[in-house]
Amino acid sequence: MKDSHSDPLWGTPNSNIIPQGIAVNTSNNRVYVTNSGANSVSVIDTSNNTVIETINVESNPQGIAVNPAANRAYVANSGSGNLSVIDTNNNIVIDQIFVGPGLQGIAIAP
Repeated sequence: MKDSHSDPLWGTPNSNIIPQGIAVNTSNNRVYVTNSGANSVSVIDTSNNTVIETINVESNPQGIAVNPAANRAYVANSGSGNLSVIDTNNNIVIDQIFVGPGLQGIAIAP
């Protein structure tokens, strides 16, 4: 079992983060993790297993899916009912799409 107090990926444990969803972008070797307690997405560089960026999204992010061909990630924000659209080249939110309250998961068909 890994000791979370010495985890180089997350550093000191923060009970407010609450990781929920995870998606892999094979085009840029990044992993995206939704943090429902922090209303954010952590971007992890798989070459050195470090968090390289934190992207603020809307309330209570849950599921996440990546479309590597379009360089986009889509985050289901349960609290706001919006999908956050992230440009994975620049790691910024480029759009919010209202879908309805209680979003949990998302999938992308190839």
